[in-house]
Formats: sequence, structure tokens, C-alpha cells
Amino acid sequence: MCDDIVSMKLSAIVPSEFLSVTDNMDFELYEHQEKAIAYIKGNKNVIVSVPTASGKTLIAYVAIYNTFLNKKKSMYIVPLRSLAMEKFSELQKLRSLGARVTISMGDYDVSPSFIKNYDVIVCTSERADSMIHKDPDILNDFGIVIFDEIHLISDETRGPRLETVISSLLYLNPDIILVGLSATVSNIKEVAEWMNAETVISDFRAVPLETGIIYKHNLIKGDKKEYLGSKDEMVLIDDNIKNGGQCIIFRNSRRSTEKYTDILMSNFNFNNEINNMDFSIEQFNEKMLDMISHGVIYHHAGLSNEQRTIIEKLFKGGFIKIIVATPTLAAGVNLPARMVIIRDITRFSDGYSKPISNIEIQQMLGRSGRPKYDKKGYGYIYATSPAMFDVSKNYLTGELEPIISKMNSNSLIRFNILSLVSSGIAKRYEDIGKFYSKTLLAAQKNISDYDLSFEAAVYFLSSNNFITENNGNLSILPFGKITSELYIDPVTALVLEQCLEKEFSEGLYLYYLSKTPDMFSFSCRQGDYEYVEEFLDHYNIADFSDESLMAAKTAIIMREWINEVPINTIAENFGVGPGDIQSRVSSADWISYSLYRLAASEKNKNEKKLMHFNFRIKEGIKEDIISLTEIPSIGRVRARRLYNSGFQSLEKISTSDPGDISKIFGFSDKLASDIISYAKKISGKYYRSDELDAYDGK
Repeated sequence: MCDDIVSMKLSAIVPSEFLSVTDNMDFELYEHQEKAIAYIKGNKNVIVSVPTASGKTLIAYVAIYNTFLNKKKSMYIVPLRSLAMEKFSELQKLRSLGARVTISMGDYDVSPSFIKNYDVIVCTSERADSMIHKDPDILNDFGIVIFDEIHLISDETRGPRLETVISSLLYLNPDIILVGLSATVSNIKEVAEWMNAETVISDFRAVPLETGIIYKHNLIKGDKKEYLGSKDEMVLIDDNIKNGGQCIIFRNSRRSTEKYTDILMSNFNFNNEINNMDFSIEQFNEKMLDMISHGVIYHHAGLSNEQRTIIEKLFKGGFIKIIVATPTLAAGVNLPARMVIIRDITRFSDGYSKPISNIEIQQMLGRSGRPKYDKKGYGYIYATSPAMFDVSKNYLTGELEPIISKMNSNSLIRFNILSLVSSGIAKRYEDIGKFYSKTLLAAQKNISDYDLSFEAAVYFLSSNNFITENNGNLSILPFGKITSELYIDPVTALVLEQCLEKEFSEGLYLYYLSKTPDMFSFSCRQGDYEYVEEFLDHYNIADFSDESLMAAKTAIIMREWINEVPINTIAENFGVGPGDIQSRVSSADWISYSLYRLAASEKNKNEKKLMHFNFRIKEGIKEDIISLTEIPSIGRVRARRLYNSGFQSLEKISTSDPGDISKIFGFSDKLASDIISYAKKISGKYYRSDELDAYDGK
């Protein structure tokens, strides 16, 4: 069907008004774009497997708009929240064409009925999974579902949820068009066969990529060798920047990124004037500000969300010339540079150092070359030994790893079976096998090998009052229903039930939250054991296992957070990153909300106290300013300033003069007026806003 396609412009396949999405640029489509769009218009599933920055996103946007014109909904699924925000920002351009666009992340307990008000939903795979299991009938409204970065099915963490969503669509509504956007992988045809999809495969790049290996003071490109001198990659970086480029250096650990940035500072200084730059300098310590003034900085998950956002903005604006990043940046937001250097090709994992996967290497190299800015990208790998030189050559010439299902863990099987029973998809035992027959796992393994795992999961769920099983008939119980709706691991629900049996105490309850499998605890260092063991002794906890020690440390850090210790102070005191604290707070927020919901379902005496506890974790505040943080734009810092200045209640604020509030540091005249207006609306009421306000998907 696609062999006869001739080169055409975008305007030939979309209504003219769509060009507003591309800034009114009517350009020639690449061959793989034409083929993919033709398949989609022919109502066929398709997987597009091409390198990074080759126009995959445009295929998705054209498909979404055509689906909108056909009065059907679209779902755009991405692996990361940062990517969801980026895609949502871009797709908002469709609003001018009449399409209603929204984003949905987290809030797994919120009914998916909100989708009736929207045409395009951008979400993570976890959110999509929770919506489908809560109400499978929502799929009847969708015409197309797009999966960005579909090769991440192989990822141990994100892959199983993504595979579950695709399997659910294949099982429940095979009429929905599925579009997979993938990096190049070796078994894309096997994955396409599982998805009943056509394939569009190309090695085309919009910006050509030059690759090479830096080894023994030389740059080796195929048979050519160029002597660099003793400074190795510094010469390449310097030439690149002098010619107007920017550079991303990938290191394999946070410590390495920070140490390497120090080295760069001694080699480069672009004399940025910090005071003339548009960002909040209080987000950074003096050392990081010094780095930014030099035009170099590091980027890793230990940084706060605010810090990463500012760094990315400064890089896109050209103020920062060099970013030193961990590989997570390659899977995150669209942040290309003219040159990429992969300084480490091994990672410490499972007790030993091993080479990074070829797919990850290609994702990192794929950041080379900025479309619309660069005529060529440069991606180089640094090799430190003859063995690593051989590994590097294989990265540049060898075959990429295949996509392999990771849906076979017992915990995930247990989680999925509970969801299948709760949603009514599995009413009898054999329905479990029918669902799993639609998975990639079944396409790659003999699914009957997992019969014992299915039996064990059903036994676990039935013996712990999540479901009933009678002669092969499966029914959900109230405890199982709420656990599934909350989108938590059944073991998490059992731990929370144990917690509810204890008298309420901040530290103890934080310990139980931190013990759940849905919480990623902080690891303990040698210097942590004394205060961690004191914590366990204080609460008469006799468990001194590694798991318990880690949960205790996490609880202690969370206790600091809800007692309003500044996040940077917590990070410094405990040797963790602000971003690490934020990620744990995000998890603890959801788990503590689940604890509150379980308490409410059982009419537990601590129900209201746990609602407040959840809100304190969410905002990082003490009890006395809970009501103040209900006001938009008032977080933990501003709320405390209000309270300490005498504005200790909504009633007090509602009757105040704006001039009195605007005198407080950080409060403008407009903000003062806004918060007084809002306080007047809700004065005398106290509630958790996302419990009572209508959810609008934002």
C-alpha cells in the first residue's frame, strides 16, 4: 500500500489549518512519515522505528488531528512525567483548532470519566493503566492510542505497565488504532506481529550524525585517526563551542557528573552575568551559581525539579554551553546539542560494573544535532582500555538489543490479576490466561509456564481477602476493590492495614509508609546507623534488617519534611539530593492518601487525622498552616510567612487589607489581593481541594 507513495508536502495530507501546529511551515515529509501516516489513514496499527530527532512526533500529531476530525478521542502515552508535560505543551496548539487537550498524571484514584470533556489525553503508562482497569468502557470513545518510546517495554521499571496497557487494548478493543514510536531495535518485527501492526523502519536522521571513538589521545572515525593531544575531548568541546555549538557529556553517576563539571570549570569560562539571567538564584547554592556563571553545569535526578527546569531552560537559551548529565537525561525532555560525548560506557549494577545497553548508547548519541540549527551532529564515545575500545566499536556497528517482556515478575502478576478481577475483565480463572495470551510475554514465552504463578497469585489474593475464588469463579471483595482503585501493590495495602492497627504517631506511621513496596527507600550509609537504630528503639521496632533500616531513614527524612525543614537543609544533613526528597515525597503523598482512604472505608477513628497527615506530606508543612496552603500560589514557605506575620487563618486573611499582606517578603500587591479574594470564597471551610473540586484533568 505504501510502495507507490511519492514525495509530498505536509499540506497534501492534512487540512490547511493544521499548519498552525507547525508554525505555518509547509515542508516536505520524510519517506517514513509518509508511509506511517498512510498506514494510519488506512486504519492499520503501525510501529515507526527510526533514530531520535527524525520527525516521529509529527506522525503522532497528524494522526491525532485526523482522529479529532473523525470525532474520536486520542491518547498519547509517554514513559515520564517530564515528557508528558513537554508533549502537552506542544499539543495545546491544537486547542486553536477546536480540540480539547488535557494531561493526566498520578491521581490514580480519580475517575476516568473526566475524559468525556476532552479530545486528546496526554498521560503516563501508569495513569493509562489505572484508567483502563478502573473503567474499561472508556476505550469505546478512543480512535487511536500512541505509545512514545515503545522500546521501553524492555525497561524493568516502566516496561511492564506499558506492556499491560497495550495488552489491554489488544484484548478489550482491537479496533483502536495503535501507533508505536520506537528507537531502532533488532526485533521490531516480532513486536509488530504481537501488536498486529505494520512496520516503518528507517535509519534516516534529519541531522546527519558523525560518530567516533576517543582513545589514547586520538579521535578514531572508522579507518581515520586524528590526534587530539593530551587534553583529549577538551579539544573537541572547545572547537565545537567556538563554532557556535553546545555539548552534552554523559557520565555514569551523580558524583562523576559533579566532579567532571569541576574539571570543565578549570578549562572553560563563558562569563555569564548571573544577575542578568531570568531565573531564581535562591534555587542554587554558591558553587552551582559559580558553575552557571562559567556556562557549565551538571544534571541528574538528585537535583530538584525546579533546578532541572532552570538548567534546561538556560541550556536551550544558550547561556549554558555544556551540560554533564547521567543517562537519564537521554530519556527525558528534548534537549539536543551539536556534540555528545559519552564519557562512561559502564554502570555499577547488581554488585558489579557492566556495559550500558546499546539502546541507551544510541539514545544518548541521538541527542547529537539540533534540528533547525545544526547541519551535522557529532557523537563520540570515550574508551579507557583495549577492551572498552572493542565494546565501543560494537556500539557503533553492532546490532541493538531486542525488546524483551518484563511482565513475568510475581509481584506484577499479583497486581495485574487483582486489577483484572476488580474491573470485571477476569470473572473466571481461565480469563486470566486469555488476557495474558495477548501479552508480549506470551509471544516470547510459553504462557503455560506461568500457570503456577497465576495459581499462587490467586491463592495470595483470596487468602488475604482481596478476592474470592469458588470453583473457578472470581469475585472482588471491598478490600480488593479499593486496593485496585488506589493503584497500589496488594502487599502495600497489607502493610497499611498493619499500620492502622497502631496508635497514630508521625514517626511510626511514616515508617510504615516507607516499608511498603511502592515506596523507594533511602539507602543507609555507615554514618546513618546510630540515629536510625535510635529511631527504631524509640518506636520499639525489633526489626534491624536492611529493609527496616532503610525505611527508618526514609521516615526520619520525611519527618523533617513535614516539620518544614528547608529541603536543601535536609539534603545537606542526610547526604541526599533535593530531587531524591521530592521523588520520595511524591510516593509518600500517594501512599499516605491510600492510607487515609483505607481508614475512611473502615471508619477508622484516625480518619480525619490521616487526611491532615496526607496533606502535610504533600505540602511539607506543620498542622497549623494546613488551611493556608489551600490558597493557590501559597506553598510551605509563603504560608509560614503569612502565619508568622499574624495572618493565621483564612478568616483573618479574608478581612485583611492588601497593603498589610504585600509588606511581607515575597508578596506582591497582586498576590495579596488574589489571596484575599480566594480566602473570602472559602473562609470557614476546610477541605482537601482535590477531594471536593471537580477534576478537570489538569
